[in-house]
Amino acid sequence: MNLCCTLARGLPGKWGKSPLLNAVLLCMALCRPLAASDLPLPGGVQTFDDGRQDIVQLYHQYLQLQEAGWQLDIVAQSQPAGREYALPIIALRTPHEGKAVWILSGIHGEETAGPNAIAASIDALEELGKKQAVVLLPLNNPHGYANNWRYLNVAVYDENIDGQSVGDSSHLLLESGQQIARSAAASSPEAAAITRYVVEMASRYPPTTSIDLHEDNLIDEGYVYSQGKLGAADPLATLAIQVLLENGVPLKLDGVTRFDEPIENGIIGPVVDSSIDELMSASQVMIDGQVMPGPNADTVLVFETPAAAIQLPQRVRAHAAFLRALVERR
Repeated sequence: MNLCCTLARGLPGKWGKSPLLNAVLLCMALCRPLAASDLPLPGGVQTFDDGRQDIVQLYHQYLQLQEAGWQLDIVAQSQPAGREYALPIIALRTPHEGKAVWILSGIHGEETAGPNAIAASIDALEELGKKQAVVLLPLNNPHGYANNWRYLNVAVYDENIDGQSVGDSSHLLLESGQQIARSAAASSPEAAAITRYVVEMASRYPPTTSIDLHEDNLIDEGYVYSQGKLGAADPLATLAIQVLLENGVPLKLDGVTRFDEPIENGIIGPVVDSSIDELMSASQVMIDGQVMPGPNADTVLVFETPAAAIQLPQRVRAHAAFLRALVERR
């Protein structure tokens, strides 16, 4: 029996947004596999109308993987302040454990190509799952997706507002050269639950490759971050650049990003940004005051397609093309 299941038996019957919430939500995910009928979706959910797929349809498409034996986990029930109902943050994983490919998307709600590309690639993901273990977190910020909000607490990036990202991992990542976490606590219950799920599940599905599908509506040319051990020299990052170019995505192949990070052949090497991608590559993390082994993925790629420069259908095709290339490469 894992730690989460043990904790669940000692918790009270009703919870608020307390420090125990992330443990409670993780227990929901890990104590037992869930059937599709266990996925609670409220009625009347509206999705921002800009061509993105309806969020309820997305959930139903993701759940098709259960027909291939994949396990459904509810990582968290997300209900940011001011929202009338909760929406589930889900994960799907192959029934066989072991060295795994992890695929994430929907960290920022206005970045819609990734969640839509995953929904369009269920057959490819099913095929990938036949070849090796896979963990999929397709829609990490469901309220952000439904409402076109980047963060849990604010619609758009503002340097004067501390946006709560569901991928914030600063509470688990170590300060450089020190044995302390960068922050004392997670920035939100959602970030606590997602990152705890990653660390807990990484022991059963150790990530060899992590793919995080992002976009950026403030750039005209995209690029790919490579946070893993090989940095900008990672062959999979090179493949990603090739696939994006083949699918008509304009890329910035040299110079610097809008954050002044150097670009080499369209690829940016490891950066310190306290993201879930840095967490995926971390060899050590801080959990409950103790330094523990981290996910330590070999390859960690983050796509940044230029959302304002090309239309959503083309961006979806480009992301989906890489997912299919990933299957062919295995």
